[in-house]
Amino acid sequence: MNYETLPHYWVNHLGFQIRKKLEEGFAAKKLDVTAEEWALLLILSNHEKLSPTDLSQLSLRDTTTVSRMLDRLERKALIARRRTHKDRRKVDIEMTPAGRELFPKLAEVAQSLIAASLVGVASEHQKVVTGILRKMSANLAEMKGKPDV
Repeated sequence: MNYETLPHYWVNHLGFQIRKKLEEGFAAKKLDVTAEEWALLLILSNHEKLSPTDLSQLSLRDTTTVSRMLDRLERKALIARRRTHKDRRKVDIEMTPAGRELFPKLAEVAQSLIAASLVGVASEHQKVVTGILRKMSANLAEMKGKPDV
């Protein structure tokens, strides 16, 4: 098996490159956010509020890891935990005004990185790659609860 011929290798490789370049870009702009924290903020930017469990599922991270990241984001005053009205034992996560103010600066770094990574990649190829990756992800999601292959 040659790793260089496996799309999975390149997906993982690209993921590491993106995280590294994002953190370099954030640091260059003096933005105190990690790539992993950015991922949670990006998800939150598309929702008014989410439970920690929802954030865990959407980010594909375990709840303990998400909880630690939320602690850091809360210390940075970028998110707030709010008790739900229906069940005071549960919390929702939402971006604070400081988080919403910082988000466009982070997004600018991310957009620049995305644009640089897509230089020379035709839009129809982007759609094909996205479709293939979604299908591969769906295939793995269908394996949930099934014995290991």
